[in-house]
Formats: sequence, structure tokens, C-alpha cells
Amino acid sequence: MKKHARISIFMRKHRIWILIIMTVIATFYFFPILWMFITSIRPTEDIYKFPPTIIPGALTLDNYIYVITKMRGFGRYFLNSVVVTSSTVLIVVVSSAMGGYAFGMRRFKGQNLLFMAIISVLTIPYIMYLIPIYIMEDKLGLRNTWWGLILPYVALNLPWGLLIMRGAFSTIPLDIRDAAVIDGCGEFQMWFKVLLPIVKPAIAATTIITFVFAWQEYLFASTLMTRNEWQTLPVGVVWIRDELQTLVYGRIGAMVILSIIPVFILFVVFRRFFIEGLREGMIK
Repeated sequence: MKKHARISIFMRKHRIWILIIMTVIATFYFFPILWMFITSIRPTEDIYKFPPTIIPGALTLDNYIYVITKMRGFGRYFLNSVVVTSSTVLIVVVSSAMGGYAFGMRRFKGQNLLFMAIISVLTIPYIMYLIPIYIMEDKLGLRNTWWGLILPYVALNLPWGLLIMRGAFSTIPLDIRDAAVIDGCGEFQMWFKVLLPIVKPAIAATTIITFVFAWQEYLFASTLMTRNEWQTLPVGVVWIRDELQTLVYGRIGAMVILSIIPVFILFVVFRRFFIEGLREGMIK
């Protein structure tokens, strides 16, 4: 306790300097996104003027209108990303919530060994799985399909979900489960109506981590999806950039900002649950 007290006193005494340092760091990381947004709402002639300025001389939404209504393939790429990401998140969240309950609140033979075997997946760089997955999907005919990305994404994110959800379920007192059983709840009813509301922060953390991975993943999508109509948004943006043959920075900026918006909205909505869920799941 003394150590925590000293840290607390230090932070109170130097609060202003800590806030200044954190603001500088946040600005450093946020500036490229801000610059991309400013570029996306500038007219083309304003982008190429010298010397460049941070504040645009004029504002326009022509780049966004062009990307949404006229740019060939952007709508299909966006649809692919939505289907693949939402399916991955749904499967991972439901599976990890069930598995987290089993590992966190139940006891069975070989439990710890099985859990460590699953978590060991996280110790291997995920690029190592690319070639085996490519060969398997080529033989099964899953390449250039939505399932060809959904299944690998689920396999790569499920260990993270189990790690977080197991920690969250293990913090729930067994008295709550026993009380639900006494009140007549079945196994599924107890899990769904009693326990899941308690672990909402862990569910939010699992959702955000899985969503961000599936939404922005490039390597698997570019390797397993060789046909243009099956590409997801990160790969599609690169393809569109190459097709333009010139660096039309305003349109490229609009594409990038549109691809970031879903992740930004999700994090803003669940930010409180995200921090609390990571703390409960990972620390435990």
C-alpha cells in the first residue's frame, strides 16, 4: 500500500506535467489521422499549393461524394469488410463467452492443460499460420469466399476472447451461480440472463479487439482473396490507389477516413467497458 500511496502522491503533485506530456504524445499519434482528414476535405488545387498549410483555404465534400457514388469497387469492398467483420465478431464473442464460462466457473479434468494449449496460439506470430491455412482453403475451395476469411479470423481471435472472458467469469462469486440454480435457472438460462450481464465489460473488450483486427487485417485478406470482388476494404483501398495511377490525395484521404469511422464509433461507444474489461480479464 505504501508504494501505491507514493505513486498517487507523485501523480497529484505533477498532474499538470503529466497531462502536458500525455497531450503531446496523443497529438503525435493523432496528427497523421488529422492531416488525412484535412486533406480529404480540401479541393485538389489547395492540396498541391506550396508551402502547405494545416488550415485549408476552402472546404469541399467532393472527395467523399466521388468515393461513395462513383468510385468503382468501393461499395463492394466495404460490404465484404462488414460481412466478414460482423460474422467474425459474432462468432468470437459467443464462443468465448461460452468457453470463458466453462473455464472460469466450471472444473473438469485437463482444464488447465487445455486452456494453456489454446492460449499458446498467441505465442506464435500469426503470419506463421498463413501458408498452412492457404493450402487447406485451396483444397477445400474456401478461397475467394467470405468464409475463407471468417474462419481464420475466428481462429486467431478466439484465444484472446477466451483469455479475457475466462478472467471475467472467474471473478464472479460462485454464490451467484448457486442462487440462480436454487431459483430454478437451467444452465443456459443462468449463463444468458444472470452471468452475461455481469461480464458486459469483458464482452465489450472482446468485441473491440476482434472488430479492429478483422476490419483492418491486410495480410490474410490479400493472400486468400485473389479476386477483386472478394477483397476487403484495406486491400481494396490499395487496389483503388494503384488503379488511379496518380496520387489523388483527396480521394485517397476520403477512402482512409471512411474506413476508420466504424472503428472510431465502436471505440467511442464502448470505451468505458473496454478499459474495464481489459482490466478485469487480463489482470486476473
